[in-house]
Amino acid sequence: MLKQGLKYRQQKGFTLVGWIIVIAIFLFFAYLAMILTPVIVGNHTMDRILESLKEEPGITQKSKRQIWRLIDNRMLINQVRSVTKDDFEIVKEPNKVVVYLEYEDRVHFAANIYIVFEREKSVELVRN
Repeated sequence: MLKQGLKYRQQKGFTLVGWIIVIAIFLFFAYLAMILTPVIVGNHTMDRILESLKEEPGITQKSKRQIWRLIDNRMLINQVRSVTKDDFEIVKEPNKVVVYLEYEDRVHFAANIYIVFEREKSVELVRN
């Protein structure tokens, strides 16, 4: 009877292999969060940059080049490096300007595996 009680007590809790598996899963998700966070923050920053153009006085009277300079300055200040001028299309219409942004971010995950973020955003700027 005493042996059965000792056996039962020895079988409680996690084993070393169980702890290693739990730690490996935790480290996997920590690594994933570490490599994806800058891309997610960059996407959010680009949203803010495009939305801030709505506050710009006289934006519909500016040329495409001036609008691009405004966007480029904001990207420089916010240290956005993954988006280039080729990713933008600025369409001027009477009384409004539409800015389209379409780009792709690739994040190296491991070996030859990449995580791809495709991003499309447009903002309509009306005369203010």
